[in-house]
Amino acid sequence: MTAVKDGRHWILNGEKVFITGGNEADFAIVFAVTDRNRSPRSSEGITAFLVDRDMGWTSSPIQTMGGWSPASLAFAEVRAPEENILGEVGKGFHLAMEWIGSGRIFIPARAVGQAQRLIEMGLAYARTRETFGQPIAGYQAIQWMLADSAVELEQIKWLVLRAAWIADQGRDYRHAASMAKLAGAQMVWRVADRMLQLHGGMGYTKEMPIERVLRDVRVYRIYEGTDEIQKRTIAHNLLTGYARPGGWE
Repeated sequence: MTAVKDGRHWILNGEKVFITGGNEADFAIVFAVTDRNRSPRSSEGITAFLVDRDMGWTSSPIQTMGGWSPASLAFAEVRAPEENILGEVGKGFHLAMEWIGSGRIFIPARAVGQAQRLIEMGLAYARTRETFGQPIAGYQAIQWMLADSAVELEQIKWLVLRAAWIADQGRDYRHAASMAKLAGAQMVWRVADRMLQLHGGMGYTKEMPIERVLRDVRVYRIYEGTDEIQKRTIAHNLLTGYARPGGWE
């Protein structure tokens, strides 16, 4: 995505893909290259714009395996007035890094709620489903699925609360958010898989929501920064001394 100055306007050309809410949005915050001489690894030379849909950009849906319905946004000679610049010219990447942390808290928070509901469903089914004359809750394999899931849920809940608390204090919460997002996205996937297994064939059917949840939560490990990006961020913060293992200050 590029933006070229033309009088009191900037002309945007390019495409943005996998944009959450892009099909429904009336406006978009768009990050575009405004310095064509910038190094690809530089954080400078990118500018943030507030661009209304009626300025000319269009969207088209991208089909996915789950409930996430992202869009592809196309910009062809879209003119944005210079007063629609957010922050400073060439400093948009820094704004993006300030804002991205909020999404990395929301996702594991959502994962906590979904995992809790899945475990509640598993508990109810284990108490009532009988095989060989007894509820499956009496089998150790089932008990371990429930116990492992409950422990992981509690761990992620505290990671999310800590990240939210740091943000509420007005401090830089990106490291805590990356840890919560990485662990939370993986946790809810494992819990959904266990609860589907606990429900057996019934869990695999569309009569129950578990198979849909399993498909939906898989994207948590991809958007708002992949698992691999979160690990890189966490490791970088540790290696540079920006964060320390086990630090609760």
